[in-house]
Amino acid sequence: MLRGELPSYHHQQYYFLRSAVLDLDREMDPYKYLNIRFNPDGSLTRNGAARLLPPAPAGEPVDGVNGPARRIVHSNDAPLNDANGTTVRLFVPSGPCVGADGGGRLPLVLYFHGGGYVLFRAASEPFHNTCTALAATIPAVVASVDYRLAPEHRLPAAFEDAADAVRWVRSYAAGCRPLFLMGSHAGASIAFRAALAAVDEGVELRGLILNQPHHGGVKRTAAEESSVDDRVLPLPANDLLWELALPLGADRDHEYCNPETMLAGVDAARLRRLPPCLVLGRMKDPPRDRQRTLVEALQKAGVTVEAKLDGAGYHAMELFKEDRAAEFIAQVTDFVRRHTGAGSDVHAGRSRL
Repeated sequence: MLRGELPSYHHQQYYFLRSAVLDLDREMDPYKYLNIRFNPDGSLTRNGAARLLPPAPAGEPVDGVNGPARRIVHSNDAPLNDANGTTVRLFVPSGPCVGADGGGRLPLVLYFHGGGYVLFRAASEPFHNTCTALAATIPAVVASVDYRLAPEHRLPAAFEDAADAVRWVRSYAAGCRPLFLMGSHAGASIAFRAALAAVDEGVELRGLILNQPHHGGVKRTAAEESSVDDRVLPLPANDLLWELALPLGADRDHEYCNPETMLAGVDAARLRRLPPCLVLGRMKDPPRDRQRTLVEALQKAGVTVEAKLDGAGYHAMELFKEDRAAEFIAQVTDFVRRHTGAGSDVHAGRSRL
């Protein structure tokens, strides 16, 4: 190999992405919109990344949403997998906290942030603040997973990190905390796969919360066709995120993207072992038709699903609109509290404990 010559893998990756972008809407540069640059070595320069917040082990004051008094929420980073460089940011509320089961056991929410598998970190300001609000309002211990990002680590890397997190949380919760899995946007799809991993490993779950799960497919849905100039997730940018995240050469019908392909590989008996699910969506979210497909499949398999898919506004509005954020925190809080009680069903590869 000549000096300065790239490995063939990165040559393939670079030119594959260049040709893919030529098929996007020529009136929009999705790289410019996302404020990213794909480098010839296979890495990504993220120029518009949200501010990264440090953990606050001494605590930060957080106002509970819709009523709860201000609490101090302590946060710290813990290693998950040293070999992969992954961590978990823990958020723990202080002060008088009574668990929803009436005792002192706060529920544990294992959380996966959004960003199309490509953007953001557990420390990114919007998701750090979401976790502090959840910890203060429910109240709960929240563990936000800082999983590996694409294209440096293409799927299934994030799903593998989710499985690591399930094993980590199993030892952390030690069977004494009500456990919930939760994700937003692409993180919701990660949370779904984490729940399947939990089912397979016999981890007890009280609930699964999927906030605007991000899916796609080669054949456009009506919602996707109308999203070319979407205010938050325009179609060219959405397509580019999938090009960056999927295995090299895969199209959007891959099981990591298309919910129908994914569900075809999961038998109904396995799905039935999932805990009660809360699925949230928004009326102007481009993946909304795919979200309905997922909900219908879960319901058909016998999973208890609370679907609230007609929320107002666009994709991820809870991150930048205060009223939508308050509504979102309230919905999650209500679900967790109702399913934390001692009489709630617990799923761990069996119907009830």
